[in-house]
This record gives sequence, C-alpha cells and structure tokens, in this order.
Amino acid sequence: SLIEAVVGAVSVPVTVKMRLGWDESALNAPMLARRAEQAGVSMVTVHGRTRCQFYRGKADWRAIARVKQAVSIPVVANGDVGSPEEAAAILKLSGADAVMIGRAHYGAPWIAGGIAAVAAGANTRGIPTTPQELTDYVVSHYEDMLALYGFESGLRQARKHLGWYLDRHAPGVCAEQRKRILTS
Repeated sequence: SLIEAVVGAVSVPVTVKMRLGWDESALNAPMLARRAEQAGVSMVTVHGRTRCQFYRGKADWRAIARVKQAVSIPVVANGDVGSPEEAAAILKLSGADAVMIGRAHYGAPWIAGGIAAVAAGANTRGIPTTPQELTDYVVSHYEDMLALYGFESGLRQARKHLGWYLDRHAPGVCAEQRKRILTS
C-alpha cells in the first residue's frame, strides 16, 4: 500500500489525518485507522466531520471515540477546537490523546497557548482581553514575522494574518477599509 511504502522509505514517524468518512453513509474512519496502524502509521488525527460536510455543522467528537477504540496508536481529535473549554470537552468525549487546532487559530494564535496554560493548571490563558492588549499582540506578531522572514516575505505573511485578525476582531470593517489596510 502507499502508506506501507512511505513508512518503509522514511526514518521518521508517519502520521495520517482523516475525516470520519466520505458522508454519513460511509463513516469508515475506524476501519481506515486500523488499516493505517497495520501499515505502520504511528499516530492518526481525525477531524470530526465527513468530507461532504466540509466545515458545516458541528464536529462529532463522540465519533472520534470509535476511532480511538479501534486502534492502539495515539489519536488526535480535530474539529471545533477554539478554546480551552472545547479542548477539554473534545478530549473527554473522544478519549483522544491530544487535540489539533485548525481554523480557530486564524486571527487568534494565542489559542494554543491558552489551551496549554489551562491544561497545566494555570489560571490565565494569555488571551488579549482589551483592545490595547490585542493591538500590542498584533504589532508584536507583525514585528516577529518581519524579523523571521525578512521584510518582503514577512510583509506578505503579515497581511494574511492581519486579514484573519480583522475578520475575527473587526468584522464591521467595510471592504474598502479592509483593502486599504491590507495593501498599504
């Protein structure tokens, strides 16, 4: 199989990411995870929706539990993880070994740190709570991207992230203002 070929050709652990199935009539993730494990995969990540759902509806965290029960390798749960509370809930309902943050991270890159802080017993999440804290975070993120990638590439990266910040924290910004902000 393709997975066996990859596992045999590399010296690093091979992981796979899948959805619950193609649609509600083909929920085959437990079987696919078993086959991947038999082929030598070290870990499987499961998004709690079907392919046909795309990102509509709620992720089915309990369905991820069926995958966890089907294999002995670590299972990572994914889908609708946007807060420490959601991370705790998905772990409880799925029995997964870890969570993966996806689109919720766009415009809120502190989510991973918040989840880790709460999991470690901290009472803070590192989440900006005031407009000034958010502004400081965005400016720091921008400066970090310029330092890491250089001006040209850093600016392109920063514009993408700034768009996500605007979408999440300033949804009322009109298209003309948004374009001016992202192209100036």
